Amino acid sequence: MCNEHYGARTAAAAPGNPLNRRLFLGGAAAAAVGGLSLLGAGPAAAATSQNGWPASTSLPLSTLSVGAVTFPQGVRSGAPHTILGYVARRFNSEVETLRKGECWGYNFRKISGSTSYSNHASGTAIDVNAPEHFLGASGTFSAAQVHAIRSILSACDGVVRWGGDYSNRKDEMHFELVKGPGDPAVAALVRKLGGGSSTPPPATAAPTWRVVRRGQQGYFVTALQRLLRQHGRPLTVDGIFGSGTEAQVVAFQKSRGLAADGVVGAKTWTALQLTRKEGSNGHAVFGLQHCASTKGFSTAQDGVFGPKTAAAVVAFQRSRGLAADGVVGPRTWAALVA
Repeated sequence: MCNEHYGARTAAAAPGNPLNRRLFLGGAAAAAVGGLSLLGAGPAAAATSQNGWPASTSLPLSTLSVGAVTFPQGVRSGAPHTILGYVARRFNSEVETLRKGECWGYNFRKISGSTSYSNHASGTAIDVNAPEHFLGASGTFSAAQVHAIRSILSACDGVVRWGGDYSNRKDEMHFELVKGPGDPAVAALVRKLGGGSSTPPPATAAPTWRVVRRGQQGYFVTALQRLLRQHGRPLTVDGIFGSGTEAQVVAFQKSRGLAADGVVGAKTWTALQLTRKEGSNGHAVFGLQHCASTKGFSTAQDGVFGPKTAAAVVAFQRSRGLAADGVVGPRTWAALVA
């Protein structure tokens, strides 16, 4: 574990060292038996972790499960759960498979040797595959893995920091929020990742669609362009809503009797979206695969809706409180482009 859990590990405690692994697994087993009694000393009083989030022994926590791993005690509900869940899913699919008993989340305690509360104490940090990326070690990831980590961090728009970037002692297992709860960057990232209320909308409520217009760019523009291509509209799929895309939106709107203003709102999205499921193929499938992968549910972007794409869709639907049937209809499309 990193020093924010069970004390500093030294470089001598290298991965694969039998003694080291026995000690680690023994600690994990004890935690499973002792529960919160091993989560660090300290009163259940109001406190603040390093990143400005409230720390306490009674936080609103949500389970975080990725692949075969469930992070003990979970992480803070709301924005931290959305953001750290995104990081963990992409790490699992693009960097290294997460391993049971080696990943950690919430833990109320101070940083070892410090008077400051750990970001784990506010439920805003996670550790991944701790024995292989132990505290103080540098270079535990390959160049390709570091590149993938950089891609994840870049997508998080400065809201997440990696312990491998610490200026002093490295902590390559560690990812944490570095923006406080009131920072607009946090809310913006949650919107970008498609998060929000953990309560799913009533089944009778209409989907809430993102409004997209000229000048915007991103995964949702790519999905829009793919859907336009699926409807036979000629344009370049580049993720940029320029004049060419606007012209095709206007032409599509005219063909469906919609207000031809070039702005893609609920009515235009509803007309564009096409239900897709396992066995489907084409531009629309490219679009949904791109959105799912961008949001941390990686799948091949080949335009073929196979079993792996279906599994990614089901996982995404579950994360958004949608019916997890693997069918991409209006609600799932709206969540994918949110």
